[in-house]
Order: sequence, then C-alpha cells, then structure tokens
Amino acid sequence: MIWPFENDTSAIIKNMAQKSIAFDKKKNLFCISAIVVAVAMIMMSLLTVQNIIHQNQNEVSGLHQGIFFDITQKDKENLSSEEGVQSIGLSCNIKTVEQNSKELSLIYYDDTMFNLIPDFEGKYPEQSNEIAVTDAFFEGENVPAKINTTIQLNLDGTVKKYTIVGIYHDQDASAYPVFVSFAKCQELRGNDLLNGYVWLENADTFTKDEAEELLSQISENTGLKDWTVSSYYDYVNTGLSVSNYAAYIVLAGILFLAAALVIYSIFYISVGQKVAEFGQLRTIGASKKQIYKIVLKQGYILASPGILIGSIVGTIISYCLQSKGWSVFAFAVSLCGASLFGILLVYISVRKPARIAANVSPIAALKNQVETINYRSHKRHRITPAYLAKISFFRNRKKSVLTILSMGLCGIIFFFAASYQSSFNAESMARYWDIRHGDFKISVDLENDSENLDAVLRKEYFSDLNRNIATMDGVRNVFTYAILPAEFSTSNDVADETLLMGYNEKDMDSLTTAIVSGNITENTELIVSDPDRVYDVYHWKPQIGNTVTFNFKNNSGKTITKTFKIGAITSSNDGMGGYIFRMPEKMMHELVGYDCTYAIEVQTEPESIQEAENKIRSLIAGNDEVSLQTLQDFTKEHQEDNQAGFTLAYIISAILWVFAVINQINLTVTNLLSQKQEMRTLKSIGMTNKQLEQSFMIEGLFNTGISLFMTIIIGIPGGYMIGTFLEKAGMSTGFVFPTRAFLLFVTVMLLLEVLMTILLIHSWKKQSVIEIMRN
Repeated sequence: MIWPFENDTSAIIKNMAQKSIAFDKKKNLFCISAIVVAVAMIMMSLLTVQNIIHQNQNEVSGLHQGIFFDITQKDKENLSSEEGVQSIGLSCNIKTVEQNSKELSLIYYDDTMFNLIPDFEGKYPEQSNEIAVTDAFFEGENVPAKINTTIQLNLDGTVKKYTIVGIYHDQDASAYPVFVSFAKCQELRGNDLLNGYVWLENADTFTKDEAEELLSQISENTGLKDWTVSSYYDYVNTGLSVSNYAAYIVLAGILFLAAALVIYSIFYISVGQKVAEFGQLRTIGASKKQIYKIVLKQGYILASPGILIGSIVGTIISYCLQSKGWSVFAFAVSLCGASLFGILLVYISVRKPARIAANVSPIAALKNQVETINYRSHKRHRITPAYLAKISFFRNRKKSVLTILSMGLCGIIFFFAASYQSSFNAESMARYWDIRHGDFKISVDLENDSENLDAVLRKEYFSDLNRNIATMDGVRNVFTYAILPAEFSTSNDVADETLLMGYNEKDMDSLTTAIVSGNITENTELIVSDPDRVYDVYHWKPQIGNTVTFNFKNNSGKTITKTFKIGAITSSNDGMGGYIFRMPEKMMHELVGYDCTYAIEVQTEPESIQEAENKIRSLIAGNDEVSLQTLQDFTKEHQEDNQAGFTLAYIISAILWVFAVINQINLTVTNLLSQKQEMRTLKSIGMTNKQLEQSFMIEGLFNTGISLFMTIIIGIPGGYMIGTFLEKAGMSTGFVFPTRAFLLFVTVMLLLEVLMTILLIHSWKKQSVIEIMRN
C-alpha cells in the first residue's frame, strides 16, 4: 500500500523492468521456454485427468446402482415393489460362440434393458428363433443388413435358421453381441435365473455407503442375498483421488525443480552481468527494495506470455490425448492450477537473484565493472586452452553447478527410465503370473460366477484332455492346476465367496520360499496367502492354528460344510496368483469326488512347438468353455500393458532434457559473451581462434562430463534398485544395464555441446582483434 506522503515508483519500476527485458532477448527466450514447457505439462496432465473423470461421470450417468444375481421374473416383481427402487432390468450374458471367425456373445435383455439402447431399430426377440444384432455383425456375412433377414447360426451345437428382428446401430466394430429371446436363454442355460439390475430413486444424492445400506435393506426384505453395488458410485460425484494427487505432486515437483534451476540460473547470470547497472541505480538513489522489485517484475513480465503459451500448448496436447469429457469447469480448474504453478515457479526462482541484485553496493559495482583474471597470480602455469577452461569453470562455480545439476537430473531420470525398460522382462512376468512351466495353457474362465464355474469343473473336461495331450509326440510334460469355488467363514464372522487353489509337487518350491510362518507338511490342511491384504480387505489377521469353515459342492451337487486348520502362511509372491487359500490338490479331489482341474500347461520340445499347438487346437475345437493361450500370447500382453509406463518415463526424461539444454545453451552463450574482453586481450598477444575454440570446448565438455559422472554415480544404484524391485515382483530376471540407451544419451549430450560451441564461436573467427575490442 502507498500512503499519500510516499512516492509511488511502481510505474518507474515497471518501465525499467520492461526496458531491461527488451534489451536482453536471449534471457527472455530461455526463460519463457522453460516456463512454457513446465506449465504445458502441468496443464496437460490436470486437464486430461479431469476430462477422463468427467467422461466417466457422463458414461455412468444412466448406469444402474446395484445388481441382484440369479433371480427370477417373480423376484423382479418383488424388487420393483420395494421402496426406493425406481426400476429393474433383467439381463444374462449366456455364453460366447465362434461363428465365421467372429466371437458372438449371446445375451438376453428384457424390455427395460432394451429401452436403454440408444439407437435400436426393429423389435426385441420374443421367439426362440429370433435374434437382434449390431451393424458389425453383418461384416463377412452373405446376408443383407436389414430387418427380417434370415441367417443360419450354430448357437447351441446345431445349425439353425434365425430371423434378425432388430438391429443395434453401434459403431464398435470389435464386439459382436447377439441378443436372444427369454425362451432361447432358458433353452441354452437350462434355468430361468437372470441378473437383476436395480436403479434407485434419487441415486445421485446418495453416497456409496448410503446406497449399500439401502440395497442391504432391500436384500433382507426380499430374501435375495446375492447382490452387489455397481461401479456407479466409483465415478459419479468423484474427483481426484489420493493417488492422483500423489502423482501430481511427484510430477509437479520434478518439473518445478528442473524449471526452477533453469530460470534461477538465467537470472543469476543476468544479475551478475548487470552489477554495474545496479550499482549506478544505487548511486542515484534507488533503494534495495526498488531494485529487488525491478528484478522480480522482470520475472512476472516473462511469466505472463510463458503461462499463456504453456496453457494453450497443454490444452492442445490434452485434446489430442483425450478429446471426450471436456467441460468448462475442468478447463477453469486446470487453468487456475497451471497458472498458480507458473507464478510460484517464477517467484521462487527469481527471488534469490533479486535479493543478490538488491544487495549490490555502488563500490562493489565499480570494482566489478571489468571482470578480468590476474594471470600474474598464475605465473607458474602455462596459459593453455585446457588451463583457461579450468579457471573459467572455477571462476563461475555457481553458474556451472546449476547447469550440471540440471543436466545431471535429466540424466538420472533418463537412466531410471532406461533401467526400467531394459530390466523389465515380459516373458519373466508371464512365467511368474500366467504360465509358470509350459509353452501352452488351456484353461476355463475363472471370472465365471461360482455356479457356472462349479458346473464347468464337474464336467471333468481336463481328465481325458490331459491323457490325450500327454501321449502326443514332442510333449515333454503336462502340469495341472486345480481350483474349487467355495464360501468361507471364520470365527470372527468374516464371510465371503472365494476360490480354493490346489497345489501339488510343482508348486512346493515357490510355496516353501514364500513361507511367512508355519510349515508345509503332508498333514497341512490349509495355507493362507498375503496376510496383509487379507487384513486390509477383511480386518482379519490369520494365524497358525486358526480354523476356517468352507461350504462347497461335491460331484452330485450336494453342499458340504467342512472346517480346516491353517498350517502355513505365505507372502503374496508364492507363485499361485491373488487368491487367499491354498489346499493340497489330492485332498481337494477326495473332498468333492471329481477332478477340480481348471487349467493345464503343456511343456513341449522346442522343435515341436508349432506341431503341438496345431494338435491341441484341434482337440479343443468346438469347446467354448476353455481357451488356449501360448507363452508368446502372455508375453505380448504384458509388454503392451507396460508400454505406457515406458513411454511416460521417457516423456518425463525428454522434458527434463529440454530444460537441461536450455540451461546448457544459456551458460555457454553467457560465458562467451562475458569473456569477450578476455578474448580480445588473449588474441592481441597471439592466441589463435582454434585455441579459443578449444578452450570453450573443453569447458563445455567438462560440465557435460561431470553431469554424466553424476548420472552414473546416482543412476546405477537407483537403476539396480529398480531392477531388484522388478525381480521381486516377477517382472524381471534382475538388473540389466541399459547399454544402448546410455551410450545414445552420452553421445547426444556430447555432440550437442560440441555443435553448440562451434556454432556460437563461429561468428568470432572472422573478426579481427580491433573489431573485438570495439565490441
């Protein structure tokens, strides 16, 4: 605040700051570039995530709030009469069949569910020979894409004629749903049990806990115990999660540090070059506070275009990445966040150089007007290009250290990203999580609900298949995996559905290695895995000797209740997936009276892989309940899943590299400009252009070399820790030094320094000593 009796010098400060900026265009370019890059990345990340959240909210706006499993038409009427229920829709995902190289998903919808389809032409299937399909279904079919078309399909093991009575105009060409009538659904499933989707009245005013409480009350009133809350409340009325904020803090911290180093370095060097100017201002009466404000004002003036351009660039990038879900609110929030980030970045970066400028005294300014080296104090040394580079580096320690830190940070992050990619092994991950021993895996879908999975297992499909495959030429071994759908309960009233995993000799090494407490012997009845996760989910801490009661069905479909004692507890990396309980496979077979195998792995001779795959595919052809996947399939899947992580890591490295280059160019340029007076003296006593070029080249390479050394000293231990972490997670065989990536990084950094120095001093080569002295 300016009191009436005080002089308001704000206009003068602003004018002087603007003239200083207009005079130093290189500093402006470097500063604005750093601000643009940092703000653009923050704007892009904030806006993209907000748009994704908004898109999810739009997509679930009409979604059901709860699901009741395995209900009948009568149950639907009972649910509809409950207070708080707006509507009920019945649906069933029956099965998937293969037809003309397309996987057709057979689905039943009642009228309520069909009314939700936005662009449906025709009527709903009512007879068992009527179906409804999407536009994509007609691709590859020799039938016209219109209503009342007749087509032959094998939906139940027999080729029959079906009439297409409805078409869902969907743009998704990768999915092929086929809607059937209720009569056909009963025929295919053998029962009239369906899933009921519940829409609650005023659902958007509830929290997830309130909706869960209401659905629980409805469950008690109707006697329908098997239900769940949908994902509606995971998206609607939600914002950024704790993990989102943590990711933003890490990203913002890295960008802030890198950009702040650049801006601070630029202003520090600029202030050092204008010591005489600040001294003159102090001489004519300027206060420390006014000089401080002049320098700070320069930063704010540069921040305005930097924030504006950065916000525009970030918005464009965000739109390219996520074009859906845009909203004015998300844009406003992101813009405010990016602008605040930019202002804080400039203020913190410029404050220290501004204080240095404010503390310049007139006497000190006069002493530093001519910055020369007293070579007499170095009379014992020859004045060589290498020696000149050395004394220049130590004379500008702070400037050099800032540049080295910027390049070093870039190198370290790049090395971490390269170590992550080089150490990651998709095949190791496939071996750890999906296919531990074989080259092929034949399995049923464990995502089936317990009733369906139990029915599939009781068919004992793998008994004959195992024998047939084991006798094939080229097959070395066949490994079995058993599972049993069950309900469990503990003494402290913890109860839930689960899958009991069976183990045999092939699993003993991984189980024994992962033991946390207890022992695995022939008498061990039950093993519990990952006790920390069990406690997080159920608030139950399993201990050796505790008992767990299970309900499961035997081969005749009768429910058996049996209690088992916990004999061992293992960590999560026991090699048997993410389910809680393990039981000896032999014991499991004896309890239920049938083969509980849900998957087999086939290990073949290397030269017989292709032949074995062809034979196995022919054996399982026509069975829609099992699928065949190869080691290569799992490996490719994990490689694709982790590609986004590699890309993100390298993007961050590239951003930091931009900052490092800006700092490197700024230091090299200012060194060349600030040492012109020395150069004219040295040239006047006989130093050649080549020697001058060598001097600057050595100084630049010295900075680059130290930053690379810093990368090696910090990067290698960090990379080794990343490799070790990946190995423990089953994603690697250990740390692999990223030789190619590191050599490429070193080459680029050295070439950049060499080319930059050559280009910057090229203009000096043709100047005479007199011309240099005049300039």
